[in-house]
Amino acid sequence: MKKIFTFICIMAFACNAFAQEEKTELVKPMSPSVAALQTGAALAQYGYDNFSATALVEAARILGTTATEAVEFTRSGEVAVDNSTKETGVAYDPAQLLADAKKFAGKDKTVLALIKKAEKDIQAADGQTRGVVGGAKSMTARVSANSSNTYVERFWGGEVAEVIVYGDGDTDLDLYIYDENWNLITSDTDYTDICICRWNPIWTGNFYMKVVNRGNVYNEFVIATN
Repeated sequence: MKKIFTFICIMAFACNAFAQEEKTELVKPMSPSVAALQTGAALAQYGYDNFSATALVEAARILGTTATEAVEFTRSGEVAVDNSTKETGVAYDPAQLLADAKKFAGKDKTVLALIKKAEKDIQAADGQTRGVVGGAKSMTARVSANSSNTYVERFWGGEVAEVIVYGDGDTDLDLYIYDENWNLITSDTDYTDICICRWNPIWTGNFYMKVVNRGNVYNEFVIATN
């Protein structure tokens, strides 16, 4: 009887250790694409909050030259989309960012020159770094008030997995990552709408990415993977 009990205890400890392996601390630096998207999103939010043309220009340049392949992540379950409109919210489209930067800049020749330079950088990047097959993937979506969207994506085992979400600045967003058995792997539940989750998948398989909107209005967000 003692041997059976000891065996059960050993197996329980081993299973727990196996489950926790995905949650071990990551020592590798953040991938360039996810780091760039985080910086660009933060600059965009700062630019709109402070009417800073230069911040919007740099956000447009970063977001417009970062390599991402536009995809439609597979949704898990039904997603109720809020089709209403609102005047507030951060724009992440590079062209819109530069257009708003021009409004903030007025007749400032220095900033207008920076805008022209950013436009050239973005045009040069088109067709060269964006849409790289097998590279970072991203999509834009909308999560209704006090609701959630869940997507599923396949990640390689033995490689660091990263997911970033950045919203329009109007509500708090949280991000949860579950494995294919719906075990919670990691989460980002701070009080902003810029969320980043990183983990070490033990095996190659599907992982669920759940975006939760804690606010009373919809949030239009971008979700991207490394």
